[in-house]
Amino acid sequence: MKHTDNYEIALSFALQTNRNVFLTGKAGTGKTTFLHHLRKLTEKQTAVVAPTGVAAINAGGVTMHSLFQLPFTPFLPTDEGIKNLLAKSKIRSAKRKILQELELLIIDEISMVRADTLDAIDGLLRHIRYRHREPFGGVQVVFIGDMFQLSPVINDEERRLLSAYYPSPYFFHSYAISQNQPIYIELEKVYRQEDTQFVNILNEVRNNCLSDKSLKALQSRYNPTFVPSADDSYITLTTHNYKADRINAEELDKLPGRTSLFKATIEGEFYENNYPTEENLILKKGAKVMLIKNDTETPRRFYNGKIGTITAIEEDTIILECPEDNSTIEVGRMEWENIRYHVDDKTKQIDENVIGKFTQFPLRLAWAITIHKSQGLTFEKAVIDAGQAFTAGQVYVALSRCRTLEGMVLLSKINPYSIENDPLILEHEKQKPLPESLDQELERSRHTFRIFTLKLLFTFNGSLGAFNRLKKNMDEMASSFNQETLPYLQNVGKQFEDLHEVATKFNRQLDQLFQDFPVNEDYLTERIEAACTFFLEKIDLLIKTIADSPATTDSRENAKVYNEGFKSLHENLSLQRYIMRKLQHPFAAEQYFNLKNKFVVPDVKINAYSKAKASKTIAVKYPNLYFKLLELRNQISDNDNIPVYLIAANKTLVEMADFLPLTEKELLKIHGFGKIKVKKYGTYFLDVIKEFCEDNELRTKN
Repeated sequence: MKHTDNYEIALSFALQTNRNVFLTGKAGTGKTTFLHHLRKLTEKQTAVVAPTGVAAINAGGVTMHSLFQLPFTPFLPTDEGIKNLLAKSKIRSAKRKILQELELLIIDEISMVRADTLDAIDGLLRHIRYRHREPFGGVQVVFIGDMFQLSPVINDEERRLLSAYYPSPYFFHSYAISQNQPIYIELEKVYRQEDTQFVNILNEVRNNCLSDKSLKALQSRYNPTFVPSADDSYITLTTHNYKADRINAEELDKLPGRTSLFKATIEGEFYENNYPTEENLILKKGAKVMLIKNDTETPRRFYNGKIGTITAIEEDTIILECPEDNSTIEVGRMEWENIRYHVDDKTKQIDENVIGKFTQFPLRLAWAITIHKSQGLTFEKAVIDAGQAFTAGQVYVALSRCRTLEGMVLLSKINPYSIENDPLILEHEKQKPLPESLDQELERSRHTFRIFTLKLLFTFNGSLGAFNRLKKNMDEMASSFNQETLPYLQNVGKQFEDLHEVATKFNRQLDQLFQDFPVNEDYLTERIEAACTFFLEKIDLLIKTIADSPATTDSRENAKVYNEGFKSLHENLSLQRYIMRKLQHPFAAEQYFNLKNKFVVPDVKINAYSKAKASKTIAVKYPNLYFKLLELRNQISDNDNIPVYLIAANKTLVEMADFLPLTEKELLKIHGFGKIKVKKYGTYFLDVIKEFCEDNELRTKN
């Protein structure tokens, strides 16, 4: 496939800038090809998501809800809404690492994504990445899809609730998009249809301007009594699953001979609603089937959507005759993977873990299929039963699956009113820029991205912020650490502050340098080399300081917080040092990501836990109660994904085990346990204390 100018421009925006992109295009213009091409080319830390499980499997990604742990309730774009979202999402540390390392997010089938879902993702990324002022927390997002195809799913109650905040459920009416418009790029060359008349008809359907001539051409394909012959390759596209299932079952029963049952092999995690075909695939010789996966051999024998008839069934092979090109195909079992993203501890790269596999013949009975499942497929011949279509997008998807007008038969007449697209979608399409402005914007964005990437290397905001958050936690845990800890933290903090101060001044110099276009490369190289010399010396000292940590504590939980925090700081500084040492000139943004991907996290021993201290007897009146309270606190921490010190410090638990509070009023007198904590956790702690008192026949308090 020879790519169009817009295809290449879209790739350049995704690879060479940090601009968000909305890549759209008519059915059959190569959007899916673009997605897979981008994944192969990019060196950015990337995740691919889609709104449904099947779409995610086909795109080689995961569902939006699984990556972001989104609840299935509507999200309200308010301060209270984001608080509720953060409370419900419960993103654990492994997933938090993924989102913090993420640089490029690809969202496929964006037409099906609701505005509130996108705002929820925006809010989560800003919060988890501690970049509250940047859209999507500084992650570049590529939105792929066609707004004229399948729409977001929303019931009447959800629509009523969300209408107070959004003009429509479409993704482009989210606050995240309304306030930060992505680059709008449309792929215009249609590869699926070559018939100019049919392409024009589909364009008119999209644009709500179906002419009488085009309507007559469509109506000429109306034949309500049409029944394809047994040896023909027609597939019926219908609106509902039960219709497609009924047609397939009836046609299969008509065939003579025995059925053959093929059970899928399922390994690991692969949820039933994500199965690409039937787990128990029932086939017969003579059955009409559709291939649901592209061939992996070269030359390619079949594609996703090709239709054939079974002529022979063997244990490991099914033979098909395909009338459209008179070919004979031997099909074996094929594999689909269910992946999960994780961050490699050694390289800090986002990798894909295969957590499940589904192995089955890549076939589906093909007398009928739902319009929804046909999205992305291509058919030579199709019978369209769209009389009960509930959205204009459904009709367009059905019509645009066909290669030619002659290969289409309509069982119900096309009603012009049933294919009217939402005026809001048509209005949004007017934002498409002129080609020459895309070229100009690309050059500006490349220039901006270069300085953006350079400043990533010479910025310590993230590390300083992480240290300050850790220091705040340490202040609450200070009593459990040795005396050397506080002055040591002050020393580390001072080094970070000094780095940040100089880096801020240097970044202002970079801003001045990049005001010129083109940049004075010789002077830029001189300044970068001088900066590397200065910062490498300071970073070396700070890395050594962190590695020589003197802090110790008798608390496993507090030591874990300390160890993880300082190891993360050590990793971030080591990465910056690695890139500065390897940097070549003139500086290019691509070089930054290339070096980042080659980085291996150095080993560092940071362990603040002191077994000697931990083994000492705890000075508490009722030590058995203390350990029960400790166990409860840790359990709450695990369940709610909240650090232990935010629930109750060790000192607080010691006081509880000494004074035995049995009422909320008495619990309020315990150090570190105010009204909010009493309201949130009080009942749990009081129940443990009361049970302990009853078991040990201690005095009952009123």
